[in-house]
Amino acid sequence: MDDQHNELSRRTILAGGAATAMIATASGTLAQPAARPPFVWGVAASAAQTESRQGRGRSNWDVFADTPGKISDGSTNARCTEFDLRYEQDLDLLKAAGVKAFRISTAWPRIQPDGPGKPSAAGLDLYSKMVDAMLARGIDPWVTLFHWDVPVWAGDFRDRDIAARMADYAGHVVAKLGDRVKHWIALNEPNSVALAGYIVGLHAPGIAELPAGLAAIHHQNLSIGLVTQAIRARASAGSLVGTTHNIAPVRPHTQSDADKKAASMFDALWNGAFLDPLFARGYPALLAPLMNPLVKPGDLTTIAVKPDFLGVNYYQRIYIKADAGPAGLALADSPANLEKTASFAVEPDGLTEVLVATRDRYGDTPLYITETGFALDDGPKWAGRINDARRQEYLDQYLAAAAAAKAKGVDLRGLFYWSATDNWEWADGFKKHFGLIAVDPATQRRGAKRSLATYGGHVRRHFPDATANVRKP
Repeated sequence: MDDQHNELSRRTILAGGAATAMIATASGTLAQPAARPPFVWGVAASAAQTESRQGRGRSNWDVFADTPGKISDGSTNARCTEFDLRYEQDLDLLKAAGVKAFRISTAWPRIQPDGPGKPSAAGLDLYSKMVDAMLARGIDPWVTLFHWDVPVWAGDFRDRDIAARMADYAGHVVAKLGDRVKHWIALNEPNSVALAGYIVGLHAPGIAELPAGLAAIHHQNLSIGLVTQAIRARASAGSLVGTTHNIAPVRPHTQSDADKKAASMFDALWNGAFLDPLFARGYPALLAPLMNPLVKPGDLTTIAVKPDFLGVNYYQRIYIKADAGPAGLALADSPANLEKTASFAVEPDGLTEVLVATRDRYGDTPLYITETGFALDDGPKWAGRINDARRQEYLDQYLAAAAAAKAKGVDLRGLFYWSATDNWEWADGFKKHFGLIAVDPATQRRGAKRSLATYGGHVRRHFPDATANVRKP
């Protein structure tokens, strides 16, 4: 992520390309630059954080949540927000606010609850009904195939065979929904899964071993390759396939050589270990000696799928310091002068930085911000609409930062706010409130926050080309 960009050279190339595009054709008319699609704006959610356990098989997160002490507020994911039962109510609120797209995920344990092979007809039908309900409300469905929930029978990412199992599941989903869904995302944040689930042990499956984390990196990369192949084999003409990564600029805690070295290693683990192979660069030099034992002939070709778009999840920069532990590094606190939400620091300029840096390192693949959002202590005030002014303020800052990246030539095509509703936020349980819609987990009562009503206005202020971009069913 630290490659320097030669702005003068780039501007010269772009100017030459623009001149070429305006050369007169043989008929005497001018060739026009290809029109780009309108800016897409929407919201995001995941099945594992919103759906109940009803009607699906047991998952890795069920096991983790049922283990005492793993979830900070003592809750479980038994109900979450019951989106599987109440999705029409949530979609009505989104439609009323003019939301144009909804990034959801399908739950692997719901599609193949008991084992590989034939999928659950009921599970597939549920997602088919969700897609139809979105389209009927003018909301474009974007579907993520894997957002962290693995059926218990499928094992975990220490086993490379999980990649083939996931591709089989993905094929069933695309065969069912591919006539209506045109935007597909293979995996969500494999770096978060590898580090939090296999190296640190704070997420499912709760393993804290570096070798397990390295295996999880490579086998998720293989999964991206095989799932992408499965989608492309079954999706309808004109469908686009991408994948999503949490990309963050990494900073050393101090300017000491030890902290700089630790930050470089973390940048390789967090960013380069996933993006470099995806774009046919192989594993970063710092990691290659550790990763090579896991790589079999043909793996890197399978992984380098050339996505049609890349989803970028961004919240804040990451600060790293040297540490005496086995990994040699540890997370450091964000600078004290930054504003903080309940989960992250507020660093809008980091979003501009990460979008420009991703473009400079990996080329002009279209980018979508598939997650950004703010966990605030809104506190449900059910007598009226919750006035979450800070969320609206921060959202405006991040949208301005995204627009600044687009002004620098980044092919940015959309943004999805995280999240549609207050969710079950993994190991934090129900304590963190990211949503544009409040949910009381005890009663499942919903209430739109003021930020939901103003979201579209914020987007259009910074991206005048934002429009529906929705097909009718």
